Amino acid sequence: MRAAMKGRRALAIVLSCLMVLLIDQPVQAATARALTGASIRVGVTINPGDTLPDITILQDDTTKSQDYPSYVVTNSDKYAVRYAEWVTSDDRYLSIGDQPRMRVYLEITNSDYAFRGSYSSSNITIRGGTLVSARRASNDELEVVITLNGIKGQYSAPVSAEWRDSGYGRAVWNQDYDLYDEYINSTISGYYDVYLYRGNTVVHKVEDYHGTSYNFYPYMTRKGTYFFRVRTVPHTEQEKKYGTKSEWLDSDEIYIDEENVSDGSGQTGIDNGVAAGTTQTGWIQSNGVWYFRYPNGQYQTNGWLQLNGIWYLFDSGGRMLTGWQQSNGAWYYMQTNGAMQTGWIKAGEKWYYLNTTADGVEGAMHTGWLTSGGKRYYLDSSGAMMEGWQEIDKKFYYFYPGYGYMATNTTIDTYFPVGADGAWVH
Repeated sequence: MRAAMKGRRALAIVLSCLMVLLIDQPVQAATARALTGASIRVGVTINPGDTLPDITILQDDTTKSQDYPSYVVTNSDKYAVRYAEWVTSDDRYLSIGDQPRMRVYLEITNSDYAFRGSYSSSNITIRGGTLVSARRASNDELEVVITLNGIKGQYSAPVSAEWRDSGYGRAVWNQDYDLYDEYINSTISGYYDVYLYRGNTVVHKVEDYHGTSYNFYPYMTRKGTYFFRVRTVPHTEQEKKYGTKSEWLDSDEIYIDEENVSDGSGQTGIDNGVAAGTTQTGWIQSNGVWYFRYPNGQYQTNGWLQLNGIWYLFDSGGRMLTGWQQSNGAWYYMQTNGAMQTGWIKAGEKWYYLNTTADGVEGAMHTGWLTSGGKRYYLDSSGAMMEGWQEIDKKFYYFYPGYGYMATNTTIDTYFPVGADGAWVH
């Protein structure tokens, strides 16, 4: 009898201990303090034309991070970097100004704390880049997507600068470049400063020029020895922010005698915004501005022009337009080379979608619902892609931050199931 009572007493003690253990864990989780923010430092120190290296996870923010081609570190006793990976393809050669994207997973290392609530640029500090999105996977893990600062470097100088054999004054450069080579294209911008000299005197300047040849003959109006000097230059604001001009490359000299000097015909001037005094047709550049001239001497003005399947837009002065432009009540984005953009484009911190022929008016900025690549998106009245929770027509939808596509047939943040149409089921 006593033995049976002792056995029951021992069993009760064991069960009590198990209950304490089972109850203690959720109590600890419930009482863990919410982290009010996080801080991450990232960096990549590679040259234009390189591919992305493996990411080194540093354990201490005081480590000399410049010793590593790419790194991520956070200096906290509450959380640490568990894993990091590239979102940007690590097979692609990077150009000056490119901003690779990294995904970082933070994990709790101090059980007194937990990831709770929402995280954004207001409570996540990024050094060496900017925050794209932050998603709480659980109380113990936070997924952060970061755009790193742009790749810095000096552009490659042209590899050759020559005078074309036929005629006088036709300058050509970059003749040894394979323009289809991905590595080469990552180290040049396609824009150049080209100066014509007679002796030591600058005769004519062409700056921020898009092309690999130029006819200097109209400016060879005096006999003498001529050469030209060319360098690669940044063109876009992003390139100017992170890139520097290349070294100059000089051509060989040519001598123009009195009998073969130019009479000045073909020089490009500007008269009320339209190139004048020239016999050239087609594309003409003057002072960094592009114009299009027809064989009858008229210039394309005040509207659209399609060439080889590409649309260009011109103002009333004949200037080819770039950047955001409004036409017939719709917004369009014209690339730096003037070509009309279609598909996705990032401007500032926002993503926009420009229609393809399948979506509506080609090139026009899309607003409202969009199906692209089999996924659903929503773009507000300004054209910006929506992210996170959004109320549309009195229903709530969730669009994955950093990606923008609508969630379907899943549960968001534990308590918010969404159906096949993406609407919150409640």
